[in-house]
Amino acid sequence: MKKRNGIKTIYAIIILVIIVVAGLAAYILTQGPAGVTAKPKIAVVSDIGGRGDLSFNDMGFKGAEEAARDFGWDIMELISKTEADYIPNLETAAKDPNTKLIVGVGFLLSEALAQVAVKYPDKYFAGIDTYAQDVVKQKYPDKYPLPNLIDIKFEEHKGSALVGALACLLAVNYDYPHVGMVLGIEIPVLWKFEIGYKWGCNWAIEWYKQKFPDQYASKIKNPDNILAQPVKERVLWTYTGTFSDITKGYEAAKAMYAKKAVAVYNVAGPLGLGINQALDEIAKARGLNMGPPFWIGVDADQDWINPGFVIASMMKRVDKGVYYAAYLVQKGKFKDIAMKNNGILLLGVGTKVDGESMEGISVSTLNDLDEFIKMGQAAEQYVGKKVLPMDPEQIRAKVKAMRDSVPQWVWQAVSELEAQIREGKVQVPLPQTESDVKGWREQLG
Repeated sequence: MKKRNGIKTIYAIIILVIIVVAGLAAYILTQGPAGVTAKPKIAVVSDIGGRGDLSFNDMGFKGAEEAARDFGWDIMELISKTEADYIPNLETAAKDPNTKLIVGVGFLLSEALAQVAVKYPDKYFAGIDTYAQDVVKQKYPDKYPLPNLIDIKFEEHKGSALVGALACLLAVNYDYPHVGMVLGIEIPVLWKFEIGYKWGCNWAIEWYKQKFPDQYASKIKNPDNILAQPVKERVLWTYTGTFSDITKGYEAAKAMYAKKAVAVYNVAGPLGLGINQALDEIAKARGLNMGPPFWIGVDADQDWINPGFVIASMMKRVDKGVYYAAYLVQKGKFKDIAMKNNGILLLGVGTKVDGESMEGISVSTLNDLDEFIKMGQAAEQYVGKKVLPMDPEQIRAKVKAMRDSVPQWVWQAVSELEAQIREGKVQVPLPQTESDVKGWREQLG
């Protein structure tokens, strides 16, 4: 009997030891070495292309890095090579006990984000340019709006209107007949870029007509000036069907420059490198140190990529979108904002969220250069080769010289348009359906 009781005591001790060890292991896993609490994590799941695109994906990681720095978080980076990687990458992030916020960068992650966010209600999810809440509404209507999910959207139509105005006034000034635009896959978010750019061009020509009636009367007689072109033929544009095939960006831009486009707007992320290649060939053939012709950057400030030839960039601050999402988590406001706004966070020109300024759209200025030169330096680590074309001081000098060479009235017009947009004096069209786009194409080409 005593022997049996002794065995029971030994079993009890063994079980107690197992429980204590298991508890200690769990503590170590969550607390880290020496009892230090593990940091919360922000996980970023990239779209296809990943790091080093100098645009959309790099901006997403930039925002995560800044949030991690300010809030004391760690970063988890998950690169999607194909669309099949979206759900596994999102789930990898969600299963990590320390992950607080998971960000999907790109429209194509919408379905995957909705699916995984429903499955992991204790995690916060944000999508850049996504429609994940619409997916929730359709597939899980009883859960809509999902409180742990936010789609971050931007007023790209307004920023595109500003650079459309800039491009067309350059064409007026330098006597070019066209402006161009190279787009990626035809998805709804790109309609905003397309129509905004065309509308901005039209606004600029009307502005010039009223501001300089005598010059307008003279220039409209020049068949090589954009003023002499029919409205529908002013803007050359094409959807390449890709966000990764740089060669298609090159081919599309080369055809536009051949038709004398003064500037080509990059609305296809990495394809801007193809646009740059096409322009570089022209510059070398003509012995040019700066434009015209030019190209226009997108998302990031891409002015440094080819100083003197990138006239400006339509900055869609994906980095700020990621940062704001982390900020809302940090402040405990994420679910409240999601429920108040049906899971949508809109960033644009003069926008406020819950009384706080949260802008995300602007045209690049000289003051933006330093921040984005650093992005180029970081990209060098990911692509394994030199990215910056020259020393940072040389970049600043060339960009400044290029901007100074453009008449001040051109920049003034862009500023006036921005002020009118902020004050609500003009409404830039916001196409949301195929019917909307078709209607605007019938007017503007």
